[in-house]
Amino acid sequence: MKSEFQFHSFLPASIHHTPDFLSRVRASLIMDINILPSYDGCLKVIQAKVLISTEDYYTCDITRTIPVRVSITTINGPVGFGIIESLAGGEESLKQYVSAMKASSSVLKIETTYQSPTAYWTRVTIQPDTPSIYETVLESSCMTRLPVIIQNGVQEHTILAPSKEAFRAMLNSLKARFSSVQLKRVRSSATGSPEHRLTSKQMKAVSLAFKLGYYDIPRRISIAEMSKSLGIKRVALQERLRRVERTLVNDFIEEAASF
Repeated sequence: MKSEFQFHSFLPASIHHTPDFLSRVRASLIMDINILPSYDGCLKVIQAKVLISTEDYYTCDITRTIPVRVSITTINGPVGFGIIESLAGGEESLKQYVSAMKASSSVLKIETTYQSPTAYWTRVTIQPDTPSIYETVLESSCMTRLPVIIQNGVQEHTILAPSKEAFRAMLNSLKARFSSVQLKRVRSSATGSPEHRLTSKQMKAVSLAFKLGYYDIPRRISIAEMSKSLGIKRVALQERLRRVERTLVNDFIEEAASF
């Protein structure tokens, strides 16, 4: 039995949640996160760009024939927002997209909340017949980091997974439901940015080294010249940079070996 929900989006991203489904997803995600390894206080996660396409899926079908780029920017439970941009120039393709959405059996209602000659913002109420791409990602304790980009019949998701096992389960579910699932990029890293794993002195040293051309080929400055700028001994600066390089190379090697 279909259940109606509002998908507040600049277009319809397929989402279809019930309170029970959301509570199970949250509980599963919390449980997985609690047992994940971490280093230097940072949680490690799988991050990937995944391209997904399939036949008889309204957003894919419509964007195959109408030259628009759809950016789903906000999803909050059953509510989402998105932006439709013309790839052909002019407003005609935007009007065609809205008309096609209105004609789709998966769409109950679409409202244009803002419009210009090159972009429309829309609010969409949908009623999907099958689990959506977005919901399929959530089912495996993974999540999509917005925006979701849709164009040329393909949805591009930036996916975060709490473990390799969850990531593989999510990929298997996507492949079982949708005809084309392609990994564009995948890596394993801490949720914090690199500077969170470096000391303030290390960040200052490597930032200066990069700015002054120490990592250029050929180098534009020597360790001795930089040490004078920082007011520290050459050996101390050299060791500081080596520690930074080791941290970054270690992350790279772990990422390459993770799959």
